[in-house]
Amino acid sequence: MLQKFGSATFGACLTTMLPLSSAAADTVEAFYKGNTVSVLIGSGVGGGYDLYGRLLSRHIGRHIPGNPTVVVRNIPGAGGIIQANNLYNIAPRDGSTLGIVHNTLTINQLAESKNIKFDVRKFSWIGNLNVMSTTCTMSTREKLISREDFRREILIGASGGSTSMIPMLLNSLAGMNFKLVHGYKSTGNVLLAMETGEVNGVCGWGWDGAKILAKDQLGRNVVKIQLDIANAPHPELQSMKVPFLMDLMPEGENKEVMKLILSTQIYGRPFAGPPEMPSDRLAALRNAFQAMVEDKEFIAESDKTGQEVRPQRPEEFLPAIDSALDAPEKVRTRALEELKKAGFTF
Repeated sequence: MLQKFGSATFGACLTTMLPLSSAAADTVEAFYKGNTVSVLIGSGVGGGYDLYGRLLSRHIGRHIPGNPTVVVRNIPGAGGIIQANNLYNIAPRDGSTLGIVHNTLTINQLAESKNIKFDVRKFSWIGNLNVMSTTCTMSTREKLISREDFRREILIGASGGSTSMIPMLLNSLAGMNFKLVHGYKSTGNVLLAMETGEVNGVCGWGWDGAKILAKDQLGRNVVKIQLDIANAPHPELQSMKVPFLMDLMPEGENKEVMKLILSTQIYGRPFAGPPEMPSDRLAALRNAFQAMVEDKEFIAESDKTGQEVRPQRPEEFLPAIDSALDAPEKVRTRALEELKKAGFTF
């Protein structure tokens, strides 16, 4: 479901777009007319980044001057690092190539991962399609509201990835007491186990996926979203009166560490081009992105597929990247230590 750009309406956003003179617009149109724009995706077909990358590729061409053909190219591997290295170092810098960049690359850069050959601050950022929230989804047998409720032992299922890492981070940093049962093949399997009483919940499940895959169970009141895990409350979860993680955590280092780790959710599906893109073409792509998210055909498709769209302009999410990379050394070190203990691979 499409939402507004942060607190600003699209009309207000138009006033902050990079302007194009008529001469520049003509030059940009001449470049793109009859040309092809490639969208690089750092994962395989069918994953979340792929779905958002293909959603953009089907619509943005109508809003780029000259209406170029837009094609996708999957470059999976190393959690998006291979694609990012390609986008940063190999892809042409003329505005004909962009990509959906994995949000976790900021953490890789923070850890000085040996395989990265890029600086996330120097990409030509175009826009972000979603601000993400992670959830703890629980059986309605569990009555959780307060900080104290979350401190008692809760049996939850884990299928790997964030459903393993997030509860471990919550145990370590937020004083929660989740007992993990590993080995489930998918979150869907955990849902079935919740219905039979085998486990009582799952943590680390993105709300954008949970509201689709658990729609039946939520409708039957078999499960309930019990925790919104993010740096700012998700408006939809807030309207459902879901407890917000940061309200349950006391001020201090642990909270700052958690904020750094969760800051990557702010730019959940970001798009960028290589560094040093011509300014007039970058302006055209940013304008096209913003026009696209207000386009009726784009909205209709995202509504039909259930893909959550909470778009942002670069200036709305770049401060989160800067604040993570510029965080106090003690906070950065702790964040990396906690992520490593939780199973994150740098």
